[in-house]
This record gives sequence, structure tokens and C-alpha cells, in this order.
Amino acid sequence: MDSFLTRWRKAVSRDPRSGSVDAAVLAQKRKQRRLINVTLGTVLVLAAGGYGYTYFGNATDRARAEMALGMKKMAPGAFAEAIAHFDRAIGISPDLAEVYLNRAVAEHDIGQRPAALADLDKALDLDPNLTRAYNERGQIHLENGALRSAIEDFSRSLKVKPTLEGYYQRGQAYEALLQHDKAIADYDAAISEFREAPYAYRARASAKRNVGDREGANLDEQAADRLEGVRPR
Repeated sequence: MDSFLTRWRKAVSRDPRSGSVDAAVLAQKRKQRRLINVTLGTVLVLAAGGYGYTYFGNATDRARAEMALGMKKMAPGAFAEAIAHFDRAIGISPDLAEVYLNRAVAEHDIGQRPAALADLDKALDLDPNLTRAYNERGQIHLENGALRSAIEDFSRSLKVKPTLEGYYQRGQAYEALLQHDKAIADYDAAISEFREAPYAYRARASAKRNVGDREGANLDEQAADRLEGVRPR
């Protein structure tokens, strides 16, 4: 049985037994050629469509798969590998806010604060309700000494969704500004969100000492000790 290509060649070639082509034969060959070309064109279109679906139609899924690989590398000594995965994810699908957030966290962990801030800005442009991005950016501002900017970011985070970390971090910023009462109020809110966080009690204890509430500070230290399994002194 002739192959597809053999049939195609026969359909478009001259009759090898003569230097001319009979009109009826030529008409038949043209008809075969048109049919074959239409079939070939259909196959190519379908193949191209399948290629496009595989490599472009599910770009978001492939980007999320790369992000997942990057998340597995989020550990000391492997942050560069994590960032490489996040870079590839962004190359595949540049509109996923979570990828920029996770790359920013990795960049922050290795001391690349300007790059982290740029990625957090991009993440929040894509998703203004990404509370973790506000908290991460606020933390970098806090480390940079930009306390007002830090408070703005933590407040935006809390407006979207009240969280332990949002209240705790804003309390840290207020404490750095020596606004101890506001810090205590935020630590109160942090503890109300999650009562099993010893660091929130210790932070509140420090703020209470700064306003002269030694008894309250001692009670908070004792609560933190209990949560950490520290034996009473």
C-alpha cells in the first residue's frame, strides 16, 4: 500500500511514461492534490492548535508547577535555586502575584531588599488584597528604619484581613517609634487572634515595662514561659 507521501508525489507529478499529461488524468491529479492539500492543512492546523494548548493554553498551571518547585527550595543555602524557579514561573506567566511575593521572600532572606521591594510592589499591583505582601514589605521598611511606611503597610494588611502577624509587626513599628500604648493595643489584638504565640506576650511585656506596668509585664512573661514550656523560676 502506498504511503501518504507517495500518493502525494503521484498526485502532483507527471506521468513517467510520457512527456505530457492526459487532460483527464491531469484533472484527476488536480482533484487528488486539492484533497490531499486540504487534508494536510487540516492536520497541520490541528497539530498547531494542540501545540498551542499544550504550551500556551495551560501557562498558568505550568507557572504554578514551577512556583511549587521553588517553594520546595525555600531554605538556607537553596534560595538561589528557589529564585531560579520563580524566574521561570514569571517567564511562563507574568501575571501571578504569588510568584512575585515568593520571589521577594527569597530575595529578602538573602539580603536583596531593593529587589524584594520591587517584587512586592509588582505583587500588590496584581493583587491589592495580598496581605502577606503588605506584611513582607512592611517588615522590610521596618528593617530599613522607614517606620511610617512600615505602619502604612501593616495597616493596609489589617484592613484586608486582621492577622496575628499584621498586629504584631505593626506593634513592633509603634514600639520603635516609642508609641508604647499603640504597641500594647496591637499586641492585645495579636494575642486575641492567636493566644498561643509566646513572642506576642514577650513583646507586650516589654511595652508594658516601658509604660511602668511591671505587674502586667511579669504576667505576660509568665504566660510566654508556659507556652514555651519553661519551668517557673
